[in-house]
Amino acid sequence: MPAYHDTDADFGMRTPHPEDPRVVELWGELDILAAHHLAGRLQELSPGRGGTLVADLRAVTFLDCSGLSMLVRLQERLHARQARLVLVLTDPFLLRVIRLAGLADALRVAADLDSARSWPTRDVPA
Repeated sequence: MPAYHDTDADFGMRTPHPEDPRVVELWGELDILAAHHLAGRLQELSPGRGGTLVADLRAVTFLDCSGLSMLVRLQERLHARQARLVLVLTDPFLLRVIRLAGLADALRVAADLDSARSWPTRDVPA
Protein backbone atom coordinates (compact mmCIF):
# COMPACT_ATOMS: atom_id res chain seq x y z
CA MET A 1 0.00 0.00 0.00
CA PRO A 2 1.46 3.37 -0.92
CA ALA A 3 1.91 5.92 1.81
CA TYR A 4 -0.56 8.73 1.99
CA HIS A 5 1.78 11.63 1.44
CA ASP A 6 0.95 15.06 0.15
CA THR A 7 3.40 17.95 0.29
CA ASP A 8 0.73 20.01 2.03
CA ALA A 9 -0.34 17.27 4.45
CA ASP A 10 0.65 17.32 8.08
CA PHE A 11 -0.08 13.61 8.45
CA GLY A 12 0.42 10.32 6.72
CA MET A 13 0.23 6.57 6.81
CA ARG A 14 2.50 3.84 5.51
CA THR A 15 3.13 0.13 5.92
CA PRO A 16 6.85 0.13 6.71
CA HIS A 17 7.17 -3.65 7.03
CA PRO A 18 6.26 -5.34 3.71
CA GLU A 19 6.62 -8.73 5.39
CA ASP A 20 3.93 -7.73 7.90
CA PRO A 21 1.12 -5.78 6.17
CA ARG A 22 -0.89 -5.64 9.38
CA VAL A 23 1.51 -3.08 10.85
CA VAL A 24 0.74 0.48 9.83
CA GLU A 25 2.65 3.57 10.84
CA LEU A 26 0.77 6.82 11.27
CA TRP A 27 2.65 10.09 11.50
CA GLY A 28 2.00 13.77 12.01
CA GLU A 29 -1.21 15.34 13.23
CA LEU A 30 -4.19 13.02 13.68
CA ASP A 31 -6.94 15.60 13.52
CA ILE A 32 -10.24 15.90 11.65
CA LEU A 33 -8.53 16.16 8.24
CA ALA A 34 -6.34 13.14 8.87
CA ALA A 35 -9.29 11.13 10.19
CA HIS A 36 -11.24 11.97 7.04
CA HIS A 37 -8.44 10.80 4.75
CA LEU A 38 -7.13 7.82 6.72
CA ALA A 39 -10.17 6.08 8.22
CA GLY A 40 -11.11 4.20 5.05
CA ARG A 41 -7.54 3.17 4.36
CA LEU A 42 -7.20 1.76 7.85
CA GLN A 43 -10.40 -0.24 7.33
CA GLU A 44 -8.86 -1.85 4.25
CA LEU A 45 -6.07 -3.29 6.41
CA SER A 46 -8.42 -5.15 8.71
CA PRO A 47 -7.07 -8.58 9.65
CA GLY A 48 -9.15 -11.72 9.65
CA ARG A 49 -10.75 -13.37 12.67
CA GLY A 50 -8.37 -13.50 15.62
CA GLY A 51 -5.90 -11.20 13.87
CA THR A 52 -4.25 -8.03 15.04
CA LEU A 53 -3.82 -4.68 13.33
CA VAL A 54 -0.92 -2.78 14.88
CA ALA A 55 -1.03 1.01 14.53
CA ASP A 56 2.38 2.49 15.29
CA LEU A 57 1.70 6.00 16.58
CA ARG A 58 5.22 6.84 17.74
CA ALA A 59 5.58 9.42 14.95
CA VAL A 60 2.25 11.11 15.75
CA THR A 61 2.77 14.66 16.97
CA PHE A 62 -0.83 15.67 17.69
CA LEU A 63 -4.00 13.78 18.53
CA ASP A 64 -7.41 15.37 18.94
CA CYS A 65 -10.93 14.02 19.45
CA SER A 66 -11.31 13.28 15.73
CA GLY A 67 -8.15 11.18 15.70
CA LEU A 68 -9.24 9.40 18.87
CA SER A 69 -12.70 8.77 17.41
CA MET A 70 -11.13 7.29 14.28
CA LEU A 71 -9.09 4.86 16.40
CA VAL A 72 -12.06 3.89 18.58
CA ARG A 73 -14.30 3.30 15.54
CA LEU A 74 -11.59 1.18 13.95
CA GLN A 75 -11.25 -0.83 17.14
CA GLU A 76 -15.03 -1.35 17.32
CA ARG A 77 -15.15 -2.57 13.71
CA LEU A 78 -12.26 -4.95 14.31
CA HIS A 79 -13.90 -6.24 17.48
CA ALA A 80 -17.08 -6.98 15.49
CA ARG A 81 -14.91 -9.06 13.12
CA GLN A 82 -13.32 -10.82 16.10
CA ALA A 83 -9.99 -9.08 15.58
CA ARG A 84 -8.20 -6.39 17.55
CA LEU A 85 -6.29 -3.12 17.29
CA VAL A 86 -3.11 -2.54 19.26
CA LEU A 87 -1.53 0.91 19.35
CA VAL A 88 2.21 1.44 19.74
CA LEU A 89 2.61 4.67 21.64
CA THR A 90 5.25 6.04 23.98
CA ASP A 91 4.75 9.82 23.97
CA PRO A 92 3.72 10.82 27.53
CA PHE A 93 1.61 13.73 26.26
CA LEU A 94 -0.41 11.56 23.86
CA LEU A 95 -0.79 8.86 26.50
CA ARG A 96 -2.16 11.54 28.80
CA VAL A 97 -4.64 12.66 26.10
CA ILE A 98 -5.89 9.06 25.88
CA ARG A 99 -6.16 8.83 29.67
CA LEU A 100 -7.96 12.19 30.00
CA ALA A 101 -10.41 11.14 27.28
CA GLY A 102 -11.29 8.13 29.43
CA LEU A 103 -9.94 5.65 26.87
CA ALA A 104 -6.97 4.23 28.78
CA ASP A 105 -8.85 1.02 29.58
CA ALA A 106 -10.60 0.80 26.21
CA LEU A 107 -7.57 1.06 23.92
CA ARG A 108 -4.76 -1.49 23.88
CA VAL A 109 -1.43 0.33 24.06
CA ALA A 110 1.99 -1.28 23.74
CA ALA A 111 5.40 0.34 24.14
CA ASP A 112 7.00 -1.30 21.10
CA LEU A 113 6.25 -3.34 17.98
CA ASP A 114 7.31 -6.67 19.46
CA SER A 115 4.91 -6.26 22.39
CA ALA A 116 2.11 -5.18 20.06
CA ARG A 117 2.62 -8.09 17.68
CA SER A 118 2.58 -10.60 20.52
CA TRP A 119 -0.47 -9.13 22.30
CA PRO A 120 -2.28 -11.99 24.05
CA THR A 121 -5.01 -13.52 21.92
CA ARG A 122 -7.26 -14.16 24.91
CA ASP A 123 -8.75 -10.67 24.54
CA VAL A 124 -10.22 -11.43 21.10
CA PRO A 125 -13.95 -12.17 21.32
CA ALA A 126 -14.98 -15.73 20.58
